This record gives sequence, structure tokens and C-alpha cells, in this order.
Amino acid sequence: MNKTFWKKLMGIILAFVLAMTTLAGCGGDSGASSGTPITEEEAQDIAAAVDEKPTEISGTIEVSGWPSGDDAFEAAMAGFNEKYPNVEVELVFTDTTSHHQALQSALVAGSGATDVAMVEGAYISQYRDSTALTDLRLLGADELADDFVDFKWEQAISSDGERLVAIPWDLGPTLYYYRTDVFEEVGLPTDPYEVADLMSTWDGVLEVAEKVSIPGERWFIPSAAYLYQWMFINRDYYDEDLNLIIEREGDLEALEAALTIRENGWDMNVDMWSGEAYAAYSAGTCVTVAAGSWFSGFLKTDIDPEGAGNWGATELPGDMPATNWGGSFLVIPEQADNKEAAWAFVKYMLATPEGQNDMFRAVDYFPAYEPAWTAEPELYVSPDDYFGGQSPNAIATEIASDVPVVYNTIMDVTAEGYLYSSFNAGAEAGETPEQIRERLRTDIESATAELKEQQIQTLKDAGAWE
Repeated sequence: MNKTFWKKLMGIILAFVLAMTTLAGCGGDSGASSGTPITEEEAQDIAAAVDEKPTEISGTIEVSGWPSGDDAFEAAMAGFNEKYPNVEVELVFTDTTSHHQALQSALVAGSGATDVAMVEGAYISQYRDSTALTDLRLLGADELADDFVDFKWEQAISSDGERLVAIPWDLGPTLYYYRTDVFEEVGLPTDPYEVADLMSTWDGVLEVAEKVSIPGERWFIPSAAYLYQWMFINRDYYDEDLNLIIEREGDLEALEAALTIRENGWDMNVDMWSGEAYAAYSAGTCVTVAAGSWFSGFLKTDIDPEGAGNWGATELPGDMPATNWGGSFLVIPEQADNKEAAWAFVKYMLATPEGQNDMFRAVDYFPAYEPAWTAEPELYVSPDDYFGGQSPNAIATEIASDVPVVYNTIMDVTAEGYLYSSFNAGAEAGETPEQIRERLRTDIESATAELKEQQIQTLKDAGAWE
């Protein structure tokens, strides 16, 4: 992850966010960008049909997103088709970045959007005030609010509190993944609770890093910067007054450990999502990584499908609190041709235990819909053969219950990128943890100054800023 890479990435992200901020400001009378707003009467008819006359709903809808969402929908499609036999679903899937770019362009243009679209958690703050998306409260979505995890539901509500533009799909209770075969090889425990106990201090983390690493051959983690990134993994960069929250309990200790890992060559110094990192996870040459619990599905299907029995998962190290990384939502653009079938799809997939649990079994997208947890409790505690009989989902369930509500902004994605670039620049310059933290503050405030003004204007327009 060199400086040039991150500068280019930040430029792409900034352009995207500014475009989305422009979109968010488009009102209901602003022409093509808004689509055709649904009327209350139409909404009532749709809600009634979805709940009371499922066999009368017909037509074809397109649903867009990124992998492995398509695998999830395929797994739950039989149940959906049984309830709505006259609705045909076409899946339009590409990579995450391309999907969001296409969705953003279609919403601005007023045409070209699919009937239902996924939105990644990092981007939901860019969409929450967009009138180019259907207000799902008109379709009776408020009746579902108590069934969803609070912190995810709140993210989909507009700044003025008047509209709901998305339904949460999944959470990302943050888990720490480790190669049990390598841990066993070097004499470390492999039981998730024993690993958590050993790594509950940064001294314990460094002990593990040293034992598993072989200079130039095997590394503890993709990038040492991630030890610091975990402090911010729930994207809680700002408070409601838009003050940047940089100082955190234990952050300097985390930075000190990260610098030690970098100095000793115990990290690969690569992006955890790079092809190089993926190959190293599978080969056992990158031994640990942290991510939302959805990463379990990535390991099983994309990264290391032959790795059953070689992986374990536990809570974050360093005595970090329960937290969440990512998750996704479904939205219905106002321009959708078949809102009736679109709402039937969203409601079945995300607001029924059958839909959510069929998808959970297929791709490990942990439901934001709490009734799914109790409908099939064994699904959330049973041993997982891929993880050698461990139950990462049981740990994820404990974490999901403790994640606090945070305040998200349009600056979050840009801020997140600087956790890596600022750390790398500071480490290269030989800076102290305090200096790196101050560098991060300066970098974020400089990079997000224009976005912050856009955020304030959005809040003023919504009557939510004084």
C-alpha cells in the first residue's frame, strides 16, 4: 500500500462521495434524478398486495449487487418463488466498486437502475438523504423496526428522521481469524477462548506475532496498520457535532504494537483485500486477519475453499470492545418499474426468518433481522466443520448484541483510507505513536474539509443542524 496508491484511491472515493452528496440534495421536484416518487395510495396498495395477495404479484425484477450476495439470493430463491410464484428475478452482479458507481450514475440520470440494489454499509450515509430512493416507511416498513438491530436500522433513516431509504440485510460482528495449523505448529493454543485470553494484551499479540512469523516467508498479518484500524472499524469517526474523534482508549498502545510488528518485518505490508494477501491466507503464509463475520463465507467460497480445518475465529485482540465492520442494505430506486415485486423481494429476503437464514447458511451474512436468530438457534451455535468444529457464529452472536449505535457521515469512507496511509507514512518517517495519531488527525481533516461542508449543508437542509 504505497502513497501513490492511496492518493489515487482517495481521489476516486472523494469524487464518488461528492457525486453522492449532490444526489442526496436532489429534491422531489428536481427532475430525472428523483425518479417518480411513490404516492401514499400506491404505497398502501403495494403493501397490501405483498402481505395479502402474494400470488397476484407478477413481473420481472432486476436485483443488483456484488458477490457473494448473488449466492445468498440464489439460496433463498426457492422460498421466495414458493410465496411469489409469478415474480421472476434476474440478478445483475459485479464487483463492489463498479456496482456502486453504476447505481450512483443511474440515480443521478433518472434511468438505468435496477428494481432492487444492494448498498454496502460504508456508503449508506451517502444514500440516506437521497430522494431518488423510495421511502420504505410508506410501504409499512416502520412495522419492522423492532425486529432489526438498532444500530443498523438507524443508519438507514434520513437526517431529518422523516424517511427510511433502506432495509438492513446483515451485520459484520468483527472476528479475528487465525490459522490453527500454524498456531499448533509453533505451540500456541488453538481454542478460540484460549487464543482470546492469550491475545487480550498487546504483549500477548506481540508474542503470537513473533512465534508465527518467519522473516521473508511467513507473516503475522497483512499490514501492521490494521491493529490501529480495528480501533475505528465501526466507522465511528465523528460525533453528532461532527467533531473528529481520534483519541481512543488504548490507541497509543495499539500503535506501539503495530510499529513493533512493522519494524520486525512481521507484516506483509499489503492490503488485506489484495490478491497477494488472498494467496497468503490460503497458503498459510499470512496467519491472521480481522474482518466482519461475513469473512467466514469469503474464506469458504473464494479465498481458501480447501482450507477446512485450518482456520479458527475469536474476538478481537488487545482487549478491544465488541464492534462491527460493514454489512449491507437493500434499496428500491424510485425509478423502479415494478415496486410491488421489488418490495415483495426485499421483505421476503430481509424480513423473514426463512429468507435470512437460507442466505446465512449459504454465505455467512449475519442477519440484522433478530427473529432469524431465534427461529433457528442451532444455526447460530452449532459447530462449523470448516472451522474445525469451532462455532464462530456463536461468538458473532455475542458480539452483535453488544455493538453500540454510532453516528455515520459522508466523511467516513475517506477517513478510513487514511488509517492506512497515515500509519504507513508515519512508520516510514520513524514517528512515535503520538506523532502518527496527530498525522492522522491532520490528514483526515484536510482531506474531508469540503465533504464536511457538504455534510453540514445536508443537515441544515434537513433542519438537523443549528
